[in-house]
Amino acid sequence: MPKRGTNIYKRKDGRWEARYVKEIMPNGKKKYGSVYAKSYSEVKDKQQYYLFQIKNSNTKKCNISVSELSKMWLKSIENTVKVLTLQKYESIVNNHIEPYFGLFLAKQISVQTINDFSDKKLKDLSASTVNEILVVLGEILNYAEIEYGIAKPHFKMIKENRQEMKVLSISEQKRLENYLMNDIDIYKFGTLLALYTGMRIGELCALNWNDIRDGVITVSKTMYRVTTKDGSKVAIDVPKTNSSLRKIPIPQFLNPVIATKTSTGFVLRTRNGTPVEPRLLQQKFSKYLADCNISGATFHTLRHTFATRCVEAGFDVKSLSEILGHSSVKITLDKYVHSSFEQKQKNMDLLKPASSF
Repeated sequence: MPKRGTNIYKRKDGRWEARYVKEIMPNGKKKYGSVYAKSYSEVKDKQQYYLFQIKNSNTKKCNISVSELSKMWLKSIENTVKVLTLQKYESIVNNHIEPYFGLFLAKQISVQTINDFSDKKLKDLSASTVNEILVVLGEILNYAEIEYGIAKPHFKMIKENRQEMKVLSISEQKRLENYLMNDIDIYKFGTLLALYTGMRIGELCALNWNDIRDGVITVSKTMYRVTTKDGSKVAIDVPKTNSSLRKIPIPQFLNPVIATKTSTGFVLRTRNGTPVEPRLLQQKFSKYLADCNISGATFHTLRHTFATRCVEAGFDVKSLSEILGHSSVKITLDKYVHSSFEQKQKNMDLLKPASSF
């Protein structure tokens, strides 16, 4: 017969068995372990020993800090994400999470704690930037729940007010095109290529002449700057997602321009043969905008403008999505399809008074 309340039993083989709770799962389910001995007192001593060890272990786990968890989480993902992504996460941890939450124990983090943090950050940062920080914090807390059974608070992301991305008007695009075609050099050529292919700036800077064949651009690489112990350096790697690996047909009117530039090596390169990096191309583009009296645009505006012109020209969204390298049509529709005022005017002009029917 068992000794009541102790989870100790005498087995049919004559031995004594004592059960103890090894772990309580996040769903509340208990996992048990067992120890065995020839006598009741011996098995009870074993049971108490294991219970003591588990209690100490759980106490240690519950007293783990967010700072410790952050380091362990970053270590756990360093071989599963790209270098640039890891550096971004490290920057978020070091500049935002560590200074605020570093001394907090993981078990002390609550929805209210996170809301207070968000309110403070929103005084200096945009909602989208704060949400990026919250995503990383959420991953750290997920790690704490999986590895240590510390329940993660169910907090919500900040609602973002969607801002319409700048798209060049028809008149602005004409001014820019005329400017680019006048005394064209590699920087102007790269800008023109972005305007009529929708390529990202990193993809453009990593482009090689071998990637342009028979009127088709093969996108298989991207360029970015990474931080090292000695400062920073330019790196070229495959894009983040498989959907970014794609082929882009070149508009026919650009082929004569490309023919005059055909060479070997990087499409955009300096006089000494090194590739033009994104920040230099951005600097050049800023000058072009100023010369053309165009405000509120960035290099990424060219990608949005390309997508908008494609929709206005009657592209099917599936084809456009693949040309842009998106993983789904929804991304294309939500983020990159903008109707210009001119297009809205054309659509409105389609309306006729009822008397004309």
